[in-house]
Amino acid sequence: MRWWKTRHRHHNFVGVVSLDMTVDPTAHLARRELVLLGTGGKPKWLKFACPCRCGEIIALNLMGSYSPRWSVQQDSAGSISVSPSVDSTTCGAHFFIRHNRVEWC
Repeated sequence: MRWWKTRHRHHNFVGVVSLDMTVDPTAHLARRELVLLGTGGKPKWLKFACPCRCGEIIALNLMGSYSPRWSVQQDSAGSISVSPSVDSTTCGAHFFIRHNRVEWC
């Protein structure tokens, strides 16, 4: 990867917001927020703008009945950690999200 690409990557997300599946998350994604989408307080998807700034919106499945799936742990401060890592097939970005911070692989 070229130095100028790594230099301009984001290294954290601004915050976390939980939305109902009927709400458009576009404004939150533009503000670099992690968006938990679901119904009845149970998140089904995690969406966010790719931190490499390629413009891709990444959607991670959180539903246990589908594969692949990711799990989200929220701490007392409200930040989240995601496992396993995120490996974008579109731009090639590979990273972990831990306490709203991006840890590049």
